[in-house]
Amino acid sequence: MNTMKTLVVVLGALTVFSASAMDKTAGGAVAGAAVGALTGKSVASTAKGAIVGGGIGSMTEHGDAGKAARKGGAIGAAVGAGAAAMTGNSVLSGAAVGAGAGGMIGKATH
Repeated sequence: MNTMKTLVVVLGALTVFSASAMDKTAGGAVAGAAVGALTGKSVASTAKGAIVGGGIGSMTEHGDAGKAARKGGAIGAAVGAGAAAMTGNSVLSGAAVGAGAGGMIGKATH
């Protein structure tokens, strides 16, 4: 089962970087949602996967939009980790979701 999960994650990551027909943010969100749905146990897993995937996609953009997304991702990771620590949730998960959300917000507000 772990091998299958690893394979799904790798295929999802490849989808993010090869989604030439879509914007990288949209491609990342689709791939992340697919990975979250296949490896998770709830709708929340799918939503978190879409957030993280969309953030990764936006951070791989070139130029000023990608730079803004990377700055937003760094800030979002710090905020997400802090919020998760304060609420007793996984700090790593909070940082990942925060970085994804921050990356998409950074790109959108640029």
